[in-house]
Amino acid sequence: MTIERLNQPCIFLIEEDDDTRHVLKQNLTRHGYRVLVALDEEDALDRLGRGGLPADIVLIDLVGKPVDEVLGIGRRIRERARYDSGTPLVVMAEKYGADVEGTDVNVGGNDWITYLEEPGQLKNLLARLVTHPSN
Repeated sequence: MTIERLNQPCIFLIEEDDDTRHVLKQNLTRHGYRVLVALDEEDALDRLGRGGLPADIVLIDLVGKPVDEVLGIGRRIRERARYDSGTPLVVMAEKYGADVEGTDVNVGGNDWITYLEEPGQLKNLLARLVTHPSN
């Protein structure tokens, strides 16, 4: 891995859906991030082992699970990885009402829920939360 690549901000992505995972990883990589991928909580914890994976943000999209449950999963992953509470956790909400569409909601500390409406919304949120060399 090149030094330039090591200097890129890193996202630990947890995504169960094969198609979505592939597209999301491609888009994040295109926007200058290194991406570590896990399929679900169990896979993420296995990948962490006893230590941590170097990541600047934890991004989770787990289809069919309530947002509170996914937040709990993200918090357990962040704790096991020994990320401090300053490491942002972003949950991509699957179902939501029109009243929150297009919003990013801070739900405490550095934990966020994003209710995506347009493609650039996630990119903009990540840019605000992660130190990015191109910003």
